[in-house]
Amino acid sequence: MATDRHVGLSAKERALLIHEFLDTHPEAEIQDLYKWLYLGEFGEPEKNMFYSGTKALPELHLLLAEIKRETTYAEPCKKLWEPIGIAARFVKVFLTPYYLRECPLNRLVNLMERSPAFRGGRMEFKLDWNYLKEKAMVIRPDWDKEQFQKFEEENNFHQLPDLPHTELFLTVQPYAYRVVSQKLFFSYYPEYEDDSIFHPFDSSASFIG
Repeated sequence: MATDRHVGLSAKERALLIHEFLDTHPEAEIQDLYKWLYLGEFGEPEKNMFYSGTKALPELHLLLAEIKRETTYAEPCKKLWEPIGIAARFVKVFLTPYYLRECPLNRLVNLMERSPAFRGGRMEFKLDWNYLKEKAMVIRPDWDKEQFQKFEEENNFHQLPDLPHTELFLTVQPYAYRVVSQKLFFSYYPEYEDDSIFHPFDSSASFIG
């Protein structure tokens, strides 16, 4: 079973996750940065709600429809999962690679049902946001404190709204995914765990995949 080893990353490890997200997503705006952090701390409430027995089947149909749509993509998604945020509570699992590895979709729905129990707290999120802003302004010098302040005021940051990704971000990153607890996901799929992503400076970290 997976442990809480990934939770409580060092400042150096958290900074590297920020660097990698912004390097990988040059199209990202401040709102995308916020969404990335939000997903990593809280998951997606609108998708990770508890599904009753009568709603599980429609969700499976939705997953299959999204997977079928991606068969038309010229560039298929190649990675199974990626880290999100700097709290390391959740991971983004890409549907098509998951399905092509013959991983059960019913299990993914089950992970979605159980993931809300692993959500973080508002205070921790706000502290992480302040840390994230400082690092992001160094990596992206086109962002400044005034832009972050404007974003917070326009979106009622004190209420921590669940904002969507920007249209540009979704255009560049169109692949279907679900956000689930990293602890649960690696409990079922330890063979896909890559500990070096969370602890790249740990000599004992190994790649499993």
